[in-house]
Amino acid sequence: IDDAPTVLARARAAFASGDAMVLPSALDPAFLRTILAICRQGPYVPEHIDKIGWRTVEERDLAGCALRFALERPAFLRWVEAAAGCEMLSRMSGVVAEMAAGTDQGLGWHNDRNDGGLGRRLAVAIHLSDAPHDGGVFEMCEQPSGRLLVREGAQPPGSMILFRIDRRLRHRVTPVISGGHRRVFAGWLSV
Repeated sequence: IDDAPTVLARARAAFASGDAMVLPSALDPAFLRTILAICRQGPYVPEHIDKIGWRTVEERDLAGCALRFALERPAFLRWVEAAAGCEMLSRMSGVVAEMAAGTDQGLGWHNDRNDGGLGRRLAVAIHLSDAPHDGGVFEMCEQPSGRLLVREGAQPPGSMILFRIDRRLRHRVTPVISGGHRRVFAGWLSV
């Protein structure tokens, strides 16, 4: 985490204007190579999310466990709190998920507030695709105006988007049209 005042100021400005920020190259290159190697091995199993859609998730949770451990570091949590202007974060949850081309896999509009009272404040998606793909676009909008705040297609492996979880915000992931799998770590930072 680059805690230079100018970097933190840019992160705060991104959250203030669009409730989200992108961190290109967010993971150490050696750690990223290890995570990608684990992800390639799978296996993945279907996960159906009621009224939202479906995808496949890492069955053995090896890469997911390593990423949750890395993202729960206190230095990272304090930096994210300062960038997003949110209360103290203490917990990271999430999974490595894939969507394959030519399937009906995708996630419809939702707000991630289905946490059973666990206090989710921010969501994180770390791109882990190592094969190009078309589709699988992440979009976030204001509700009820529908004003689009974020539209993000395929990104280089290791790039991260952090976005606010709020009743007034919705997001979705469109189906992958062609190419390789759209693979991400999809997680939540909670109080």
